[in-house]
Amino acid sequence: MDTPNPANATLYQIIPSDVCFSCDVCCRFLEADSPLAPIFTATETENTIAHGADPVLFRPQADGNSAQIQLKPHNDFYICPFFEPETSHCTIYPIRPLDCQLYPFALMLSEDGNAVVLGVDTLCPFGEAYLETETFQKHIRHVINYVESESVTAQIIANWSLIGDYQDTVKIVHPLKLTDATPTPNAQ
Repeated sequence: MDTPNPANATLYQIIPSDVCFSCDVCCRFLEADSPLAPIFTATETENTIAHGADPVLFRPQADGNSAQIQLKPHNDFYICPFFEPETSHCTIYPIRPLDCQLYPFALMLSEDGNAVVLGVDTLCPFGEAYLETETFQKHIRHVINYVESESVTAQIIANWSLIGDYQDTVKIVHPLKLTDATPTPNAQ
């Protein structure tokens, strides 16, 4: 596990790299138009394109600022175009979007659709296995503080497509104070 630097308000990945590289959950999708495909803010899209990504890979979203990545077929499922299935590595890892940086955490609407919540995807084997540990609980507090920081909250409000629909496989860990970002039911 990476160690957080309290002087630098950034996210750190709690899941050890060797665990991620041996997993077969994230970055893979059952449908070409999966709503779970990564969302990029406008800044993240521009940065990724500046690093060589094809602009046609980014589909504009309803919020008018963000874009969802176009998945590509691989065997009998779909993958992120920046994912190398042979090695399970991300080709844009240092500049990956907030949506990917957060994983196994997810920003989503509550079940009734009236609130934005932070949850842990229980499909992530590490998240499911370690959710109740002291170390993971400490990391949850770190992620909450990060997401509720002024700059990240502003990003989420401006790019509300980052907030997904409710998923019953995601365990809610915290309601977020992002009422300005709660999309209307027909906006997505």
